[in-house]
Amino acid sequence: MMLKDPPNDSPAHSDEVFSLSQESRSVMDGKPEGPIVIPVDFSLDSVEAVKQGYNMSVSSKEPIHLLHVIPELGDKSGKEKKKTAEKKLRKQRDRASDQMAKFLRNNAIPTAFKKEGIKYHTSLARGEPLIAILAKAEKVRAGIIIMGCGRNSGPSSNLLGVTTERVLRLAQRPVMVVKHPLDKKKTETRR
Repeated sequence: MMLKDPPNDSPAHSDEVFSLSQESRSVMDGKPEGPIVIPVDFSLDSVEAVKQGYNMSVSSKEPIHLLHVIPELGDKSGKEKKKTAEKKLRKQRDRASDQMAKFLRNNAIPTAFKKEGIKYHTSLARGEPLIAILAKAEKVRAGIIIMGCGRNSGPSSNLLGVTTERVLRLAQRPVMVVKHPLDKKKTETRR
């Protein structure tokens, strides 16, 4: 693939020929060289990210790591007893684990992955989502991170979610951002 050189008076002009590195080429061809990390928040955008990861994994045979990040519980009073806090943390983790199982089941992910021989892992992490996502990507030496766009609601709905934007800026690995297509019927009734 070659791009046309800009005019000589262009500040971006260079005598070097543009070429894709092998790593860039493999990601563009849908073949990451390393596991595929997909953070999931159980939204439709997460489903779309899993679909994209599935397609990449079919062609690359790379495993998929589905990650859900559980936010830290804040103790606003500062007086909460340790036993009560541990109970809340366990309950929160159990709820997240149930949500992950339901997300997988409702979207027929295990069946589809098994049919194509795709290896996948699910994990839960506690803490700040950005840190957990980047840590997971580095730990497994991810070939790519695929995320839903994390659309906000309200006046800033045209912006990416905060975590998605931060991962795009700070990740040392390729990042793909996807969004679930809007349902045309719902869109037309809103007009």
